[in-house]
Amino acid sequence: MRKILIASLVGILSPVLASAFILPTRTILQKTSDNAGSGIYAIEQEVQFANGDDTIHVRETWLIDNDRTMRLTVTGTKELQGNFRMQFLYAGGQRYTVINGAKKSEKTPDDFLEKYLNFRSPEVFANNLAQLKIIPHGGYSKRILAKKGEDVKYEPESWVRYSRTGGVVNYAFGTPTPEDDKNGNPGLWIEQDQFVIRKIRLPSQVEMTADNYNQFAKGLYYPRTRTVRWGNNTATIRLISASARPATAVAQFQPSSLDINTKLDGLEKLSARDAIIEFYSRFR
Repeated sequence: MRKILIASLVGILSPVLASAFILPTRTILQKTSDNAGSGIYAIEQEVQFANGDDTIHVRETWLIDNDRTMRLTVTGTKELQGNFRMQFLYAGGQRYTVINGAKKSEKTPDDFLEKYLNFRSPEVFANNLAQLKIIPHGGYSKRILAKKGEDVKYEPESWVRYSRTGGVVNYAFGTPTPEDDKNGNPGLWIEQDQFVIRKIRLPSQVEMTADNYNQFAKGLYYPRTRTVRWGNNTATIRLISASARPATAVAQFQPSSLDINTKLDGLEKLSARDAIIEFYSRFR
């Protein structure tokens, strides 16, 4: 009888506990933005693509100032060494590259994933989430602090809840996906204890998960492993190193600094060719 009573109480209280004492959106995004560090960073990582029974490896070298200002150099390794290279510069909402010796400029892709790990401003972070319809416009609005303890009133936000993913409890932003819906609603999962992004799903259905976070220079927390899934494709990203760079590195964020011409010759005979090209067209 006692066990039945306890089980009944748990069933009754679970919905209440699931929505109780969740920090305000502005606090969660502020703490998460604080973990993006400060200054300029160099990030070295390896991206792996499945190619039949084999795996294709490419090396990425990032120079990152914030969510909008970055530089990426991609080079082939092993079977792609010398036959695959790309270079992108992201600045002012534009992506620059060099193709056939000529500089090309276009809008940064809507599914550009790297920015989500590099928001330094919680307001900009919130604005991006609102554009994705993960939180409502105004979801980051400032709250008036109560002057007396008895005036404090907890006001839950309908767009954030507790959810478990990656083996940890997260603040889950967005509308939950119905069980009978084959496509997941866009959402963002931020780890409750560490305030780092563990998962994001964009309206286009591309998903990125992030695991094994480590702390680096100047307060940067960065994942050692990430997985990107879209359609039937998967790319695995493994961090090699992350280090701070001097302020003088800002000179490399000018379009005129691009010095590598796009070369895709090595992809021609690979079964993973289309997936690699789509990855760098959509997510980079």
